[in-house]
Amino acid sequence: MTNNSAGPDEGLADVPAPPGRNDSDDDFLTTVPLAWTPGVAFRDAAVTIGGSPWTVTSLPDDVLPLARKLHALGRVGAYVKTPEEKRAALYLLDLGIIDPVPHGNGPVTDVEIVVPVYRDWDALDRCLDSLVAENLPIVVVDDASPEPFATAIRDVVEAHDARLIVRAQNGGPGAARNTGFAQTTAPFVAFVDSDVVASPDWISRLRPLLNDPMIGAVAPRVRPDVQGDSAIELYEETRSELDMGAVPSRVVYGVPVGWLPSASVIVRRSASSNPPFEPEMRVGEDVDLFWRMEEAGWTVRYAPDVVNHHRVRTSLKDFSSRRASYGGSAAPLELRHKNRLIPARPSLTGLGVLAALAVGRPGLALGIACYELARQRQILPPSVSLPVAAEMAGRTIWSDVFWLGHLLRRDWWPVGLLVLLLTPKSRLARAAAVAMSIEPVRDHLLSPTRLDPVRSLALRALDDSSYGTGVIGGALRWRVLNVVAPRIRVPWWPFRSQKNRPPQ
Repeated sequence: MTNNSAGPDEGLADVPAPPGRNDSDDDFLTTVPLAWTPGVAFRDAAVTIGGSPWTVTSLPDDVLPLARKLHALGRVGAYVKTPEEKRAALYLLDLGIIDPVPHGNGPVTDVEIVVPVYRDWDALDRCLDSLVAENLPIVVVDDASPEPFATAIRDVVEAHDARLIVRAQNGGPGAARNTGFAQTTAPFVAFVDSDVVASPDWISRLRPLLNDPMIGAVAPRVRPDVQGDSAIELYEETRSELDMGAVPSRVVYGVPVGWLPSASVIVRRSASSNPPFEPEMRVGEDVDLFWRMEEAGWTVRYAPDVVNHHRVRTSLKDFSSRRASYGGSAAPLELRHKNRLIPARPSLTGLGVLAALAVGRPGLALGIACYELARQRQILPPSVSLPVAAEMAGRTIWSDVFWLGHLLRRDWWPVGLLVLLLTPKSRLARAAAVAMSIEPVRDHLLSPTRLDPVRSLALRALDDSSYGTGVIGGALRWRVLNVVAPRIRVPWWPFRSQKNRPPQ
């Protein structure tokens, strides 16, 4: 164990471009089983709906045999063997239709672990206990903790035979990770927050996924480590902001897993800028890194078959302020990644159907829905059947209503509150209130917390409004209107130049 002092951070460099694949690079496909990604619909045994990026895909003939095989196997998965299967697998992997299933292939020797910590020596103790199982080098970065915390951290690090780096000034978790990254030399670096309790084999199970030379980072699922029965713990059990869900995904814009937290993640050194994290960002620096990787051409993958756990803060003040800080990162992220933080992009199709039903015009609602069906029929390739086109029309209308409600509950929550107050007097307000209730009611029914409905939905309202308050505050501070300005899309009729594009 060594104790070094680290000073100020340097500026941020660009993420290098990936090397690309050559004919010999498909050998990684033989090291992990491949499985159909849950949530990707397979229609007519030839068309997929979903994936990452989300789109409608008519699968080529040479891809269909493997697609049908893996769809039938579900999450059991299979290894690919023949050259034809390998080519098909690469096609399906790059669309997020299938995903690699983490599968340990023995001890790992080319990963170093970096753990940033500030004050939390007791959480660090549990974290290091969970990390020593894989016998990998661990660098702990104390982000200028005051006494007596600094001494307690040093004692914990010594007890676990890890290496300690002490920063001269506090810079936040991103800056601390940068300091640790600079002190490592392995080709892969695992970043783990000090309040995380890791699965004993999480690195050995995820490391084979990085045999694909195009993958820049891979992360496990991070679930809350519930130790008690407080209302916040029972809420976080199924609503944690760090829990990206149970569905594997490529991390790309426009899908549910559009970002990853760095609470637990393995990063390829050659896919990262140096330093990896923007030193000026105390929140959202992990989102920024993984978006820069994806924009440079790397694949960032979320693999929830592996699960780590993080500590839950039980204070209502901490709960609300943490959500607000996440929302506050939207504006600086939008400055760095233009148009990625627009809060909603509903089309006039779904909004028109909702408004028509609200004012008692079902015939008009049906007419709008029929227009959308005909539009989808024109957009989609001729090989796509009418039932699939009808499904896409329904998904479009549902998505528009969903995002209207999402917007009014979170980023526009003051407007949403006004809508609720107007429901006794306005049919349109009542329709908007129904849209606002869809997501929380659905989530409570399909993945209920162990709380009663009143407390569960009350905390959901606080969750959404706290995040929205952070977004609004950041928009005003940074003067970034995009993060509070939705884009209403007009469902124009697709002329010849627009045909065969994925539906918008």
